[in-house]
Amino acid sequence: MNKKYTLWVIFMIFALMVNAQSKKKKSKQKPAYTIGISSGYFSHGKMFENSENDFSSFGTFQIEGQKLFKSKKTGLSVGYFSATSDFTKNNITTDESRFALMLNYNLMYNILKSKNTTGLYVGGFIGVLYDRGKQLYRSNFAFPFYTTYVAGWLGPKAEYLYQINPKIALSACSQFGLVEFGKQSNKRDDPNLPKRNQTETYVDFAKRINLNLGITFTL
Repeated sequence: MNKKYTLWVIFMIFALMVNAQSKKKKSKQKPAYTIGISSGYFSHGKMFENSENDFSSFGTFQIEGQKLFKSKKTGLSVGYFSATSDFTKNNITTDESRFALMLNYNLMYNILKSKNTTGLYVGGFIGVLYDRGKQLYRSNFAFPFYTTYVAGWLGPKAEYLYQINPKIALSACSQFGLVEFGKQSNKRDDPNLPKRNQTETYVDFAKRINLNLGITFTL
């Protein structure tokens, strides 16, 4: 009986040691921090009521700081978009330009779990944007006309990461501006007009789409 009791005690101590070691290993799991750089296609839609341009181009750039931990990816991203174009209507040519700055908070989960960060991440984003466009007729005594959006926006986001080695991964990302809300301002640089903006509150749906390819570096 004493031998059986002794063996049972030794077994229990061994089991507790294994369990403690397992918990210790799990607690040592640390988050990974990365920097992602990407560029690609951005579609904004029309900005001016009398314009035929939809301001869709490959003139976008984005940088994102990310934290990956237990299949969850969070981060802050800063994006920039720029495009120029022109159109002719009734024998009058109009030059147009547009640029936008975006700051987003992103939250996504790896739905195809793997041993490294490779996988498909699905979630959403919320952020703020500053979007400004300029329109100028190619004629004498023409004054530039500006339209500006300052708004919050949110929508779904998805990203696929392919881990090349422990430090570098390729990425393919898409985000869809589902809802945005803020202020729209219109202004013409005519010295004969009062120096004030015509401002109104607006809510818009499903307006902006971003498709980017990039590279991610683990710190």
